[in-house]
Amino acid sequence: MKPPLIFLLGVIGVILAGCATPFRAPPDVAHIQLDRVDSPLVSVEKIWLERKKGPLVVTGFVLKELSTDDTTGTHLDVTLFAADGRVLRSIVEHFEPRQIPRRYRQPDYATYRVVLDPLPINTVRIEVRAHEGAHSS
Repeated sequence: MKPPLIFLLGVIGVILAGCATPFRAPPDVAHIQLDRVDSPLVSVEKIWLERKKGPLVVTGFVLKELSTDDTTGTHLDVTLFAADGRVLRSIVEHFEPRQIPRRYRQPDYATYRVVLDPLPINTVRIEVRAHEGAHSS
């Protein structure tokens, strides 16, 4: 098989796997709970932490709901929480591509990668939430 086809099959395998966390987190952040929250248009399907020769990132995939035509108004809210439920940091990020294309015989997906460094030391939970539209001030 050609390398791009192997990569594509690997991505599809990750998307279709049953668990929400497909890879092990680095040992220093393995205790952090990862939560995902879907929107009416987009499902946060996979989420994991990784550090590959660089900063700590939360990364994963989102899937477009079948009845959805436009995903350009959807973004991700990545929120870091302390043990007492306090919000330590909140980041607004977009998945790529923003308009999730229709794929023939494959899930309609996009990817995201959000840099978390410097990670607050008392972070115990990270939530990735799909959100439609702008935030109120």
